[in-house]
Amino acid sequence: MKKIVLFILFLSSITAYTQTLDTLKTPPLQDVSEKSKGAEYPGGMMELRKDIAKKLKINKIKGIEGKKGILFSQAKFIINIKGRIEGIVVIGDDVDFNTEVERAIKSLRTRWKPAEHKGVLVRSYYKVPFTLTMNN
Repeated sequence: MKKIVLFILFLSSITAYTQTLDTLKTPPLQDVSEKSKGAEYPGGMMELRKDIAKKLKINKIKGIEGKKGILFSQAKFIINIKGRIEGIVVIGDDVDFNTEVERAIKSLRTRWKPAEHKGVLVRSYYKVPFTLTMNN
């Protein structure tokens, strides 16, 4: 009886490991640069930085008076198909600096030229780094 039970267990374990794996078919690589265009701020990246700098209110950042050093932040947001900014996320060294950068970006009213892919307007992510140098 023990031999029959062991034989059945042996057969069941063999069938459990006889599964076949499907091979993944990957699409061929395409040159996306010819078919895609990124979102563009009117006047370019330098104009975007100038507009944000005009909107920043440094006096709203608490605790920087009398300090020396550099604060870093990075803003990540989406440019929708209407050219508006949405989904802003700012990460960095100082919470108050991050909040002020987010407020300044939200206050921009200039519409972007949205990104295109194969002639169709699409949403796109954009990242902008920020630094604040404090010299006492």
